[in-house]
Amino acid sequence: MNATISRLISPLARIAAALAAAAGIASCGGGVSANPSPVVNDPAITILPATAVLYSGMPTTFVLSGGTGSYIVTSSNQAVLPIAGGVTGRSVTLVPSPVNADTVVTLTARDTGTATPVTATVTVRPGTVNNTVTITPSATQSSTCGAAICAGGDAEVRVTVSQGGIPLAARGVSYQVVSGDFRIIASGFGVTPEVLVTSANTTTDELGVARMRIRALPEALAQTALIQITDLGTGAFQRTSFTISQSGNAPLAALPNRISFTGPNTLSCATGLVADVIVFGGRPPYQITQPGSVAFVSPSVVSVSGGRFSVTANGGCATDASIGIVDTVGATTTVTVSNALGTAEVIPELIVSPLEVSLNSCTSRASVLVAGGTGQFFAAAGNGSLETTVDGSTVSIFRARPSTAPGVSSLQVFVSDGKTVRAVAVNLTGEAATGACAAP
Repeated sequence: MNATISRLISPLARIAAALAAAAGIASCGGGVSANPSPVVNDPAITILPATAVLYSGMPTTFVLSGGTGSYIVTSSNQAVLPIAGGVTGRSVTLVPSPVNADTVVTLTARDTGTATPVTATVTVRPGTVNNTVTITPSATQSSTCGAAICAGGDAEVRVTVSQGGIPLAARGVSYQVVSGDFRIIASGFGVTPEVLVTSANTTTDELGVARMRIRALPEALAQTALIQITDLGTGAFQRTSFTISQSGNAPLAALPNRISFTGPNTLSCATGLVADVIVFGGRPPYQITQPGSVAFVSPSVVSVSGGRFSVTANGGCATDASIGIVDTVGATTTVTVSNALGTAEVIPELIVSPLEVSLNSCTSRASVLVAGGTGQFFAAAGNGSLETTVDGSTVSIFRARPSTAPGVSSLQVFVSDGKTVRAVAVNLTGEAATGACAAP
């Protein structure tokens, strides 16, 4: 029995001894580790990209591999490309400092072991988006917003794209909304309806200047907004902040608040004359009402503070007709329109009808009607053989008595209002043309 137990225990003891020995070896630092580190067995280190072109202010990422997996990266020009020390992880992102000309910098990467260091050659070029971004609000917006853009207002964003001080003409530039209640105006100036987008592209002019218009949304509250401008040729970009002011604090107003049209003469009121009205303050957009028959308004909605509408006289005569203006919160104001007769005197055309009559005896009479002119009519015969009388608007023509035969078959009578003269032909036949007319 004891011999049997001894034979069973002996192999178990040998296995236990072997495990203890293995544990002892591990505890001395060789062989297997309970928590193995990510050791890379590849002795060569790589850095990608090995050559690169970087732009001032624009980040670029380098990827490291090989060696022990723990790296130290240094720069040959810390002022241009600052990096020195250990790298956490297998990549490092570097942002070059501003330079005035192309500058070559060498990056050196080594691990914590014995692998051979490697280098990357980097050319740092001047950034292409000028540091100065100018945002200029429209001159028509309310002065209460100061340098900020009024809610509903617009502004021009201007940036210079250059490299090493040389402007880059015909360069593609992108404008993008990063944050804030504003949009890029994609439509041309004065085009309605206005097209608003979150990003749009343009090109620089011959001086390297790129311009874009932006619109603060009418419902925007007071806030700081952020816009990004990107040079599409290099990918270099710049972000700039600006302020949007809630213009609703300013009272709703319109200028001018009174319009007076005057007609061309004493017979008619004005037609076709146009006056512009600027609306500001309150909370845009604004609804504009029509003033009745005296004039018509266009457009009927003004979308921004500082926007305008036109009032066109349509010939109707009126005194103090009202144009109502209402903003989105119900605030109202009015513009008064009058359209009056002119002061210039108008003389209508002098009309005489008929312009040809006949007499066939010494006692026959012919009549013509006169209208228009000054209203005061006169008539005179061009020959002593005829006489005329004027009764209101009727001119009577007859042979003078006594008179001799005129010797002609046609004479003239002249009718006038003191300013204009019309000639009436008088045809003589029979006794009126050949005989002498005795006194009545």
